[in-house]
Amino acid sequence: MAPRSERVQSEATSRAPAARPGALLLANARAVSIRRSAAVFLVASLVVGVHVFPGCAPLVPGGEPPDEQAPGMPSYQRPEPDPELQRAWAEVVEAAPLVRVGLERDVDNVSISADGPYRLTVYSESVETFDAGGGDVWHLSVGGAGLRGRAARESFNVRAGTVRAAPVDGSFLSVNETAYRGEVEVFLDSSGGLSVVNIIDLESYLRGVVPLEIGPRPMAELEAVKAQAVAARTYALASGGKRAGGDYDMHATVADQVYGGVPAEHETSDRAVLETAGLAVTWGGEPVVAYFHANCGGRSEARHEVWEMEEVPYLASTWDTPGGIRNLEKAYCSEGSGFTWRVEWSGRELDRLVADRLHSTASTPVEETPGRLRNLRVTERTPSGRVKWLEVETDAGTWRIYGDRCRWLLRRDGDRILRSSWYDLDVERRGGHVTRVVANGRGYGHGVGMCQHGALERARQGYSYIDILSAYYRGTSVRRVY
Repeated sequence: MAPRSERVQSEATSRAPAARPGALLLANARAVSIRRSAAVFLVASLVVGVHVFPGCAPLVPGGEPPDEQAPGMPSYQRPEPDPELQRAWAEVVEAAPLVRVGLERDVDNVSISADGPYRLTVYSESVETFDAGGGDVWHLSVGGAGLRGRAARESFNVRAGTVRAAPVDGSFLSVNETAYRGEVEVFLDSSGGLSVVNIIDLESYLRGVVPLEIGPRPMAELEAVKAQAVAARTYALASGGKRAGGDYDMHATVADQVYGGVPAEHETSDRAVLETAGLAVTWGGEPVVAYFHANCGGRSEARHEVWEMEEVPYLASTWDTPGGIRNLEKAYCSEGSGFTWRVEWSGRELDRLVADRLHSTASTPVEETPGRLRNLRVTERTPSGRVKWLEVETDAGTWRIYGDRCRWLLRRDGDRILRSSWYDLDVERRGGHVTRVVANGRGYGHGVGMCQHGALERARQGYSYIDILSAYYRGTSVRRVY
């Protein structure tokens, strides 16, 4: 979630007009005519009888590494388009605000194509338009002291500017052979490389997000998928306009929400998005920052205990158990992968991790080579039991790491961050140095907000998506924002 410097001045003067960028997302959403809300009721009536084909895909919680698999999902085959559903989607899409999703940043080249006719417009000192057919490929690259474009029979070269690709007659644009709805924008960014942005309505964006965040699910878990759709929509509304110095609203990666475009879409999540279109989790009438994660280990954590951020009442620590009983083994998420886990490191592995990662995770500067690890201990815990302060003692000194950042130091299986910050350490030492460490932990992810495995189990037990969201975002309301 690191900010980016602002773009070079020559580029800023040559950009095409912005399409309702993220900072204006909510204002634009509320400006949509009230009559659009009728589309949501049309959708609900149309999708009731849809047959769902369950599938299998990674469960990737927001802000977490994409290495956990959603359990027990058979293969999925996408059904033929339903004309009635397509009409319902057209209504919903018209009502939704646009978002700008950063697909690429600081790359040297990118290819643009489509499965049907499309138009490429170059905005620079002048405006130039190229018409392309299905299968025609434009190769855009950094070169000639600017931005260069090349197709089979045409080309252009501009010092600064923006290229906008727009489909004709409902075609899907492809960026590096991945299909996306909406339009695509390519421009020179402040680092001198190319940025690639997908400009898309918020509801269509969610079609490519929800199945990658909670996995393609069977109909029995629809209410959990609807909760995920509302949470993802809320996150997008609350996060708009904050990436790459305002170039776009959200990354298409775990830095925000994983977005896979058209290939990621799934029938169950499509239905969840449609049936909740325009709904968001709100506090005081405004969309909340709706964090979510894979497995809370039986109790979620308050945001300010995990990250050095202000305390907010709707992101408090919550027992993920029936009636809030204080029994972790009764947790809704207890059957999910990552509920409990064990990781072991040798002293040599930890010495390498400290050398590579301490400088980027410690709360005070690491200005010298740390040397070998002498000790590793938890000095303070959060109310839920997660690590609040981890102390790292080396030959060169002692440093402390706050909250969730310890996961970036204690990596596992090569380069994957630790599953959670909720663990106990068993440290073995010899000759004044650490020789072996075992972590026994629980939970998968940062632990803030909605627990996805808990939400899935609640759905199986008959809870509605409103029930699920209320359980994890305490004191909030689900309201229509457009």
